Amino acid sequence: MRVMLASEAGSPDVRNDDWAGATSTGIAVVLDGLSESGPTGCRHGTGWYVHQPGTRLLAGAGDPATTLADALAATIEGVAAAHRDDCDLGHPGSPAATVAAVRPRGRDGLEYLVLSDAVVVLDQPAEPVALTDLSVRGHIPEAVDLAALITAQQLVRNRPDGYWVAQHDPAAAGHAITGSADGLSEALVLSDGAAAAVTAYGAVTWRELLDVAYEKGPGDAIALTRELERHDRDRTVWPRYKTHDDATVVVWRP
Repeated sequence: MRVMLASEAGSPDVRNDDWAGATSTGIAVVLDGLSESGPTGCRHGTGWYVHQPGTRLLAGAGDPATTLADALAATIEGVAAAHRDDCDLGHPGSPAATVAAVRPRGRDGLEYLVLSDAVVVLDQPAEPVALTDLSVRGHIPEAVDLAALITAQQLVRNRPDGYWVAQHDPAAAGHAITGSADGLSEALVLSDGAAAAVTAYGAVTWRELLDVAYEKGPGDAIALTRELERHDRDRTVWPRYKTHDDATVVVWRP
């Protein structure tokens, strides 16, 4: 099993709120911590939060008798229990994250889980298949800045009429995209900041991004997105709330 990963903060002077990890058996997990704005009700913060479910999900997914969704539900509940006494988990700004995970299935297949707009790209023989939930895009208000956007989206997280993320309600795991693929040789697991070259900008195809990641490595796949963004620093070609987002790429190759 060969798993390679790279992660880069959106800016060198800010914390990277993405988290990625892998095991020697081929389980890989990527979390993308949601940006904070103002009070969160949590004394720990997003950096602490993404590390907690990341390590717990890697461990829980190691049991083949447990589905990835059940492993995520147990993970969310475990993390909530770890800071429920110290933090206000009912606060709308309570730390949260998107999640993507893969693990081997059989000789050359895999199982996957995607919660919110993290991405798993399956390298199928005909065309790559990208698995992601873009429900969050239905909740982008006419906000004048990033802080206003975050405040508006906090109010619809983990609600039937909103979008689902890992936070403190284990029921969110039941809204993840899950499944398996047999006879699969390779895949990518990405945070939305790394997938933006395809999903947000439409500047390259999944096949092109896969080829860069295979031939040059996950760091070069991130660099591809960064180069596009540097040529649009004023954010007019691709309107967005920040020039660069945290970006993480995992290359999964059995």
